[in-house]
Amino acid sequence: MRLLPAAGVASVLVLTACTSDDEPPADAGPTVTATATAPTEDGAEPDGEAPVDDEDDGGDDGGDALQPVEDGDTAGSTGPGDGPPVALVEVELVSHEGFDRIVFQVAGEGEAGWQVGYTDEPQAQGSGAPVEVPGTAALGITLTNIALPGDAPDGIEPWAGASQLTLADANVLDTLVEDTLFEGRYTFFAGVDRERPFAVGTLSSPQRLVVDILAEEPAAPLALSQRCQSPAGFEVSYPGSWSVNSGLTVPACTRFAPEPFAVPPGTDARVGSITASVDSIPYDLVVGPGGPEEVSRTETTVDGRRAVRIERVSSGQGLWPEGVRSTGYVVDLGEGEDGPRTLVVNTIDLRQFDYRRNVGLLDRMVETLEFTEP
Repeated sequence: MRLLPAAGVASVLVLTACTSDDEPPADAGPTVTATATAPTEDGAEPDGEAPVDDEDDGGDDGGDALQPVEDGDTAGSTGPGDGPPVALVEVELVSHEGFDRIVFQVAGEGEAGWQVGYTDEPQAQGSGAPVEVPGTAALGITLTNIALPGDAPDGIEPWAGASQLTLADANVLDTLVEDTLFEGRYTFFAGVDRERPFAVGTLSSPQRLVVDILAEEPAAPLALSQRCQSPAGFEVSYPGSWSVNSGLTVPACTRFAPEPFAVPPGTDARVGSITASVDSIPYDLVVGPGGPEEVSRTETTVDGRRAVRIERVSSGQGLWPEGVRSTGYVVDLGEGEDGPRTLVVNTIDLRQFDYRRNVGLLDRMVETLEFTEP
């Protein structure tokens, strides 16, 4: 199962906290070689996601080579939009030493969100038709909270560029393919020579979303060399270098972390980088109808059972501070001896955790899930 990431509804977050210790196809239009240069980012925040005031749009890097907005990897990245929909006004490609940059400039009073991640099957929004993407790997880039051209803010001219953009001196980027703007979501696909690390960040003055595709090879993923069976009714594989809880406080094989840890009794402290909990609550109630904090929702199956992958960003009104991201799977286990059972597996973007790595690891671990009698 390969999914764009591109974290869960309020009910999912509440339940996991209480139980934890815690598209028509793109036109085959003209191809344009991009010659515009990318803006500089002096003073960018280390995590690459905080806006940076930067009014220098020149392409001269000066004496110091421009750096990517953050350390790259191949895990999906998401960010919430906010306020009134904004208009996409410019798309630029530029090559720097060691990476290629895609710049999406937007205008308006709100903020654009994003969902970025590799996909094995590029599909058009709405129709689901295959999208032809040159290159070996396809990086899906979806801008969210984007206004239709007819709804653009007054005085703003929406972008109307070519359906395919190329970069003459690219490191690894083959072609950027436009898909469609559909229900506030504007999707593009970047064709890359292979799955390369990427980084996503925002810049201000003007507001821009940048996607940096790095020429360096991605770090080898952690091998899921260990497997354990939880008395809660499932088996799952996890990294051999990681620790797992013993089962003294909560069911065994439900808390996973890269360092040794203890589950304190009688507390909801989040000690696991990835946690799994089986709740005696109907699946439909856990999944719920979604809400304003939800970033994405993907229907799927896990070991033949219906499931959904949900990403969300906290508004600060629940258990987590504003802006905290989470990614989780909800799996319908059906009726048990004591009533309905639902599995929730998730990871939270707390300071002590490597969220981007953990999202990729969560996706891989869920692929190994098998269900047993509790």
